[in-house]
Amino acid sequence: MEVPFSYDPLGPTAFPIALGAVLVLLSLFVIAKPQNAKFPGLNTELKTVLIVLLLFVYQLGFDFLGFLLSTALLVFCIAKIFKGTTSQAFGAGVGVSGVVYLIFSFLLEVPLPVGSLFAKLLGVSS
Repeated sequence: MEVPFSYDPLGPTAFPIALGAVLVLLSLFVIAKPQNAKFPGLNTELKTVLIVLLLFVYQLGFDFLGFLLSTALLVFCIAKIFKGTTSQAFGAGVGVSGVVYLIFSFLLEVPLPVGSLFAKLLGVSS
């Protein structure tokens, strides 16, 4: 797709390049002074791996469950990983998925998938 003018003067590569530059600088700091770097403990690394697995499952279930339910479940699980109570995790899941849905649907006018599970119930295409 071609556009008649450039509305993004930096282009799509600016953010990855800037992020890569920051990561290179931080890596050089760790290589130069490893005694000053603080690495997370095993517990934090396990939580990170679990969250990555949850994100993988989230991506797999996104089309079937839809944005609202899959995002609420993801946030609920992440809140439980960080030792939130069940009511806190439930509130965070419902709140985050609802607010993000409203922002994308009404402010940004970006349709989010309702999921094939709910498409038939609501009579809309997923």
